[in-house]
Parts: sequence; C-alpha cells; structure tokens
Amino acid sequence: MMKYCPHCRTEYEDHVRSCSDCGVELVGSLLPERLGQEPVIVLHASTAHEAQISVATLQAEGVPAYTADPDIYIPQLGNPVATITPEFLVWVPADAREAALRILGEPLITESELLEVEQAHDPDPDVDEETTPLPA
Repeated sequence: MMKYCPHCRTEYEDHVRSCSDCGVELVGSLLPERLGQEPVIVLHASTAHEAQISVATLQAEGVPAYTADPDIYIPQLGNPVATITPEFLVWVPADAREAALRILGEPLITESELLEVEQAHDPDPDVDEETTPLPA
C-alpha cells in the first residue's frame, strides 16, 4: 500500500511516515483534487515586466497567478507604424479574483521583496543574479 502527502500529493512507499518536502504526516489515500474554476483576467499590463511583477506580488500573498511568457507574443514584423500594442494578461482562479484585485490595488512590492519571491521559486538562480539566504 502506498502513502501520500495530503499537502503536496507526493506518493511514498508504505514504510515512510512523513513527507520529506512538507514534513506532514502521510495518509493512505487522497481526496480528489479540487479543480478550480476557470481563470479570470485581473490585469491588462502594458509591459511584460509589469505583468511579471504583478504575478510575483500575487504569489507572495498566496494567490496563484499566471502570465504568458513574453517570448510568445508575436513581434510587429518590423512594421514601425503598427498601432497594435501587445497586452500582457495576468490570470488568477475565479475564486481568487476579489483577493487579487484588492492586492493589485495596493502598492507593488519592493525590489528586495521581489528578489525574495524569485529566490523562493527559483532555487537555481541565474549566474548574474544577486542572492541572499532567506531566513529559516
């Protein structure tokens, strides 16, 4: 019989008692995953940077948020007079919409707070990124 972490849903052999990642006691079966509602757009950012900062801000507050990779936006094919400007959309689950709008209405996080979020989500930072250890 396999055991599972109720937090991260990792599967373990029967002799293991707690999750090596979460430290949570394992269970014999998991409840079905709760599928969220369709995502909703909470921000039409004018730049990829604005969208990425907004996503990092929401994630730091515990709201799952997503934006498309800026590389998928099609360039204007070299047309200097094109009037189309790409929008960078930020999505959240529908049930997190109100919280996301409230958070996005507040001042954005500082550069040092953004660095902490990036380090928490990217254990292997780029070579040129400044890194500082996070408090335990």
